[in-house]
Amino acid sequence: MRNKKLLWVIGILFALLVVLYFINDSRFEIYNPKKKSKVEKVKGIQVSTDFNTNTFTSKEDAKTLKDLRFCDSTVQWSEDVNRPSCTPNFFRVFPLKKGLDLSQGCMVLLKAGVNGFPVRRFVVYEKEGTQMVQANGFIGYPIEFRPQAKTYDDVVIRFFERYEGQKYFYNCLFTWKQNRYQYVCCEQINDANIKPAKQKQVSAEILQILNEKQLVF
Repeated sequence: MRNKKLLWVIGILFALLVVLYFINDSRFEIYNPKKKSKVEKVKGIQVSTDFNTNTFTSKEDAKTLKDLRFCDSTVQWSEDVNRPSCTPNFFRVFPLKKGLDLSQGCMVLLKAGVNGFPVRRFVVYEKEGTQMVQANGFIGYPIEFRPQAKTYDDVVIRFFERYEGQKYFYNCLFTWKQNRYQYVCCEQINDANIKPAKQKQVSAEILQILNEKQLVF
């Protein structure tokens, strides 16, 4: 009798473990947030998104924002997200390519709330003829730039979505191709690496999510 009770308890515990496993992997079958596999990556430059410590590198930053009509250049300093000044408490400006003047190409990170938009945005511009043209837009923010010797740096962008009450953060790699940043793959979900064997499949699923939820445009 005692042995039967013991087997019954072990059976229940095993069933609970199986249920918990499938709950943890409900969004992506191969994803386990508690385990991180080691993946070889190019050494990159980490990007701060703290606007409280942000500074401009030159006067060109403010001029670029003014030219792109992101801000009110008549206001010297503002804390009003609905009428932002051309200042580093609202924007961070990056050159599109090392050594390239901002007037020829730039990337701009906008603080959440700016101009009525609730979350951070990251937009990429390149000059075509006499005008700056938007190459990319992301409802996300850059967390890393990976230097490339002869072209534009690769960029890792962090996206967020909520699915069935759960939060998911996707760190996705983009590379410059045909005059815009193009999706390569998703490297991490909730800061856990994706298993190499499932990288292609999961990356395709996440690209579909990004498109369907218009997190890339």
